[in-house]
Amino acid sequence: MRASITAVALLAATVSAHGNVTSPLARLTGPGMVKACGQSAVDNVLADGTIPLEDVFNALPSCKLDLCRGAVFDDNKSRVQKFSPGQVIPFKAILPIPHEGPANVSIVKTATNKILGEMLLVFDSYADENLRVLPANNTNFAVTLPTTLAATGDCRVAGECVLQWFWFGTGAKQTYESCVDFVVVAASNGGGAGVESGTTTSVVKSTVAAVTGSRRR
Repeated sequence: MRASITAVALLAATVSAHGNVTSPLARLTGPGMVKACGQSAVDNVLADGTIPLEDVFNALPSCKLDLCRGAVFDDNKSRVQKFSPGQVIPFKAILPIPHEGPANVSIVKTATNKILGEMLLVFDSYADENLRVLPANNTNFAVTLPTTLAATGDCRVAGECVLQWFWFGTGAKQTYESCVDFVVVAASNGGGAGVESGTTTSVVKSTVAAVTGSRRR
């Protein structure tokens, strides 16, 4: 019976998928999210791992959907990454059903749900469904961890900060988020090491990046 339920959930995810970060390892659901958001909300996410916030129904008032789509740190301690200031961190995303709109990747302080510093990557127009083929950098891009983190002391404790991929489909009026938990380490102390290593590569710059952009709620 469990196998049948799993198969149905995987099929639903394939059919209704919209977009999600696949690398580095992003937050998943778990008992902590069930406690914060309720089983019904978690079931929505399990049925479609790329579900927009607007389709997570019956979430409890304690559920912070606008932070990592409700996924919590306690369920993801084994997925914490180690990055060093100045390190270039490659990202991969899947966009089976694109919806044009702004997107960004930012460091977010989880205690306040506020962006730390400037956005690391901004797309003024992202995942445009009117294009025959999406730009390669919509699904394969990179951000550079600010060198200022070496002196500020931010993001030294696991659970304090996430790299959050945020995308808002303007016409669809749908919001998507994926979060990568990380800690800042000195380059000599294993920067890039973790459950999944970040690899230093050249920065992939967006051809549609804008100087300004908004992380919509």
